[in-house]
Amino acid sequence: MRIAAAAFAVLVAVFLSACEKPDASNLTSPSIRALLGTTTGNVAFNPPEQLSAPQDPPPAWKVSLELARFTELENGNPALEVVLQVKSRAGASMQLWLESDSGTVARWSGGTTREYNGPVCFQLLLADAGEAVPLASGQHYLTAAFVDPATGVVVSRRLAVTHFTPKLEGGVPEANSAVFRNLLGCRRGG
Repeated sequence: MRIAAAAFAVLVAVFLSACEKPDASNLTSPSIRALLGTTTGNVAFNPPEQLSAPQDPPPAWKVSLELARFTELENGNPALEVVLQVKSRAGASMQLWLESDSGTVARWSGGTTREYNGPVCFQLLLADAGEAVPLASGQHYLTAAFVDPATGVVVSRRLAVTHFTPKLEGGVPEANSAVFRNLLGCRRGG
């Protein structure tokens, strides 16, 4: 009887652990994949170019940047969490510009929009394996822009990044680094 009870307890433990949701730190954002068809982009750190001022959308588009905050992934790594509300048309790429008062810190670009209407939530890894986004001290801002390759910026929105700026250690990420490259899923319940 004890053996049967012990076996049953082991089976229950295995079943419950198999039902546990995976760490969102290691999953890509399903809403970004639905919007852009990809969750990986091209990244530049301290790029010399500047983004134009925020621009209102044409009638077929609606974009609001609801949240940009410094946070942590479920695994404890520092991250930037972003929430947008998007109504898009097909054919534009997305750009994310992280800026400080002293200039552009990082730029992410990638994907091609599909027709989409709904919320978009994702996180960007800020530091890992001895590499880190070169954040400045003080206030940071995030601009989300959708750009048509033929006509330029379709719409862009800018928002101050909230929460304390993390103190990151490490060198500027290499070209193939995962830092600031993959748009990860948002934290559950957070």
